[in-house]
Amino acid sequence: MTIDALIDSNVVVANIVSDHQDHLPSRALFAPGARQRFAVAAHSFAEAYVTLTHRGASGWYKFESAEAWAALEGIKSRVTLISLTPPQVFDSIRRYASDGGIGARLYDALIGQTALLYDIPAIVTWNTRHMAGLFPTLLVATPTDYLANPAT
Repeated sequence: MTIDALIDSNVVVANIVSDHQDHLPSRALFAPGARQRFAVAAHSFAEAYVTLTHRGASGWYKFESAEAWAALEGIKSRVTLISLTPPQVFDSIRRYASDGGIGARLYDALIGQTALLYDIPAIVTWNTRHMAGLFPTLLVATPTDYLANPAT
């Protein structure tokens, strides 16, 4: 099965949260009749779950666990779940570190490596600047830009 684009966790969250500023364009990716085939990296579901359920001052959405899980299941039913193997994750971390990478951009690096592994030509994200800087050979686009000009 050919996958047209890999969806970032920030698009998953925006798709789920109805009052998110990017909800409508994120949701448009999954409009009835859409012809694109999307995937989400397994670790991106973990990132999305943490974002949805995080408490404290930096927790914006504060979903209950069952609510977050149900929402993620709804997304999973419309995408292909893919993942790096444990050795591929470790190698990606090594590569990121040897390139001088630090901090949370590692998660972007893992998403990009997953896209490369599965020969997925595009990443759909709201974090285009960071992702494009890490993976200049891939199409990196917001949901709005991707729908206007898909990689396929």
